[in-house]
Amino acid sequence: MLSLPVLFVSLIFTNVVLARTNFQGVVAANSRSGTSSYTCRTQADWNTVANDLKNNGFKSLRILGFDCNALDLASSSAAAAGLTVLAGIYYDLISQGPVANNHARIDADVQTFISAVRKYGAGRYIGLTVGNEVADSPANIMNKVNQARSTIRSAGINTPVSTVHTWVDVRANSLFCQGDFVGANAHAFFDGNFNSGQAGDFVFKTVVPSLKSVCGGKKLIITESGWPSRGNSNRLAGVSTGEERNALLNLNCACRDDTSVSVFAFEYDDQNWKPQNENERSFGIFPKFNLNGDVFAPC
Repeated sequence: MLSLPVLFVSLIFTNVVLARTNFQGVVAANSRSGTSSYTCRTQADWNTVANDLKNNGFKSLRILGFDCNALDLASSSAAAAGLTVLAGIYYDLISQGPVANNHARIDADVQTFISAVRKYGAGRYIGLTVGNEVADSPANIMNKVNQARSTIRSAGINTPVSTVHTWVDVRANSLFCQGDFVGANAHAFFDGNFNSGQAGDFVFKTVVPSLKSVCGGKKLIITESGWPSRGNSNRLAGVSTGEERNALLNLNCACRDDTSVSVFAFEYDDQNWKPQNENERSFGIFPKFNLNGDVFAPC
């Protein structure tokens, strides 16, 4: 029989083992939090991001674009913290036009990625995405993905290449399955038929089976999933810091139950510059929560 002190230590150890993150990583914008206008993160800012992720058990950092010299700065911070990077080339149909209008800047970003791989090593990058929820035809988007893949393969780099779209668009367009992996954003909040305690069920019982049925055995990455803490409710989806905490806890436990799918929590911090609404501005995780003491409670 264990003595009380030994039993107490054993219970503490069990808690530490079980209370951990099951997310792959976190999405971080290139703008720092707390500003009303888009303000580039500095190297020190990225160091803080990477260290926060490392200290809370995350393995990867996802960036959405290469503006603000973000690929180099974030990669440097990730390398120091031992994190991998899911790198994203960003272009916006609304302000910059369709794929056809962005060939030159996308091609330049592909060269930036090649330079980063040569500087930080291929093992630093788990993937490259070309576009995030771009409102152009699937054929146009995937043609550019294929061009980017061909370019980096010609440079001797085998990093998986794909695009990212909403899970609904991926479900509706099997062309999005043609990347080296499937990248899908999936937020239960925007569906409106799920409460915060069902955020994980939404991803793993609704989204994942749907995408697997369309894309077969292709590697699936849920590139965004989270919950806002401010703004208007969306039918069953309530809004508060408590609701966000509940959604993240539920997602974390759901990730534990299906490790074949990687999930990136959205997002590192609130982005008050975003023009849409308070919902869009308030998905930030840090510094709202003591993750290891609360959100990552044993399932």
